[in-house]
Amino acid sequence: MYSLRLTAGLFALVSGLAAGSLAAASLKSGADAHWPQFRGAEGSGVAAKTARPPVQFGPGTNVAWQVALPPGNASPVIWGARLFLTACENGKLITLALDTDSGREVWRREVVPAKLEEVHPSLGNPASGTPVTDGERVYVYFGSVGLVAFDFDGRELWRRPLPLPQTEYGASSSPTLVGDLVVQLVDQDGASFLVAVHKVTGAVVWRVDRPEMRRGFGTPIVWEHQGVTDLVVPGTIWLKGLDPRTGDERWRVSGLARITCTSPVVGDGLLFTASWTTGGDRSADRISMPGFDEVLKERDRDHDGKLNYAELPEGPIKQRFKHLDGNRDLLVDRAEWESMADIFSRVENQAFAVKPDAQGRLSDAGVLWRFKKGLPYVASPLYYQGRLYLAKNGGMVTCLDPLTGQPHYQEERLGATGDYYTSPVAADGRIYFASQRGVVTVVRAGDTFEVLRQNDLGEVVQASPAIIGSTLYIRTAGHLYAFRDPAAR
Repeated sequence: MYSLRLTAGLFALVSGLAAGSLAAASLKSGADAHWPQFRGAEGSGVAAKTARPPVQFGPGTNVAWQVALPPGNASPVIWGARLFLTACENGKLITLALDTDSGREVWRREVVPAKLEEVHPSLGNPASGTPVTDGERVYVYFGSVGLVAFDFDGRELWRRPLPLPQTEYGASSSPTLVGDLVVQLVDQDGASFLVAVHKVTGAVVWRVDRPEMRRGFGTPIVWEHQGVTDLVVPGTIWLKGLDPRTGDERWRVSGLARITCTSPVVGDGLLFTASWTTGGDRSADRISMPGFDEVLKERDRDHDGKLNYAELPEGPIKQRFKHLDGNRDLLVDRAEWESMADIFSRVENQAFAVKPDAQGRLSDAGVLWRFKKGLPYVASPLYYQGRLYLAKNGGMVTCLDPLTGQPHYQEERLGATGDYYTSPVAADGRIYFASQRGVVTVVRAGDTFEVLRQNDLGEVVQASPAIIGSTLYIRTAGHLYAFRDPAAR
């Protein structure tokens, strides 16, 4: 791992990021009026204890307000009277600020990139990363531009250009705030990196190259435990803990998927994660790759020592040509082939819990359990009221004991099929699971599975909900809804 160290001019800006100031500024907010980042305070997906969102809602039920929105997959974030999200329309990257009470648009700022990043043709959008706010500024990441900061009045404060992501699905990792730093993860098919910039100036404070990471879409979280603050970063095979002041690695635990779309969560002093990608199960569908020399001998028709698309063997390897071709030269060389072959040989889809040692470090030795069924692809796990919940594509939910990994129930059907590309959120003893087809199923939290209500929004949903007080905010393909039960207090 290569880490760009602090320059002398920037060291003073971050020297105050000692453990105490980190703890004070890492978005550990219990305020009812804040949902400041992807999945809310601490990235947990759990609303404040006083939150009372509705169980029954829909386009004609318990609608406090609704507004039409341009397309985007970013989730809403909220600070007091302001709600922020991003969108992309007509080649323009848009940052929006809305009034939380009425949905009225307060301001809109547009950025026209030199080139839009490549995204999935049906599911992707160049505005997929969720903003983050500290109550003074809002920070957004567009893969086509980089990081941009605005104040609450919509003035652009700085812009930090970053290279276009090298993945055909586009970027969707969201920025993370830790102390005075905005951290952005860019895991891709080649040249993956993690960068931290100063939140006031946008100046790069440190950058860590991640050559062993190949394509990822999870978002780092900040974890304060045992007197230390870790920046917990998901990636290919490895879950890592970094010193947020410098980017230096403190620990790592193996067990993540080849492509990690989920973000980790914490609870009761433990760290939880779950990830799944095709070809990573110990089954007949597991993907493996033959030796590079063997393939060259059989298929290198032009004898250049590399493999172009036509020369690749038919099947799952050829289908992942862009994943293999990390440097985008339209050829797969020995290093690219062997790197991916090593990943395929080592990955194993699973969920696990890990406990820190006395020094606050984590390793495979601290893993309490590993669970390999009912795994989510995109939906991050949820830790709520002493249980861990997993949402699998197809509409199946598993509830695990966090200490043992034993299921309270396993792969119970929500009754709403399809993919689940949003992450579940929880409030008032209930959990909200939103399917891509737009059906939000409300489940009672507990050891037994009980569906309380299904709510069909009639539009695709790919952004995770937010909850403030008695209001549930959900972004659909064309609208933003604020659902509220008038009887709630």
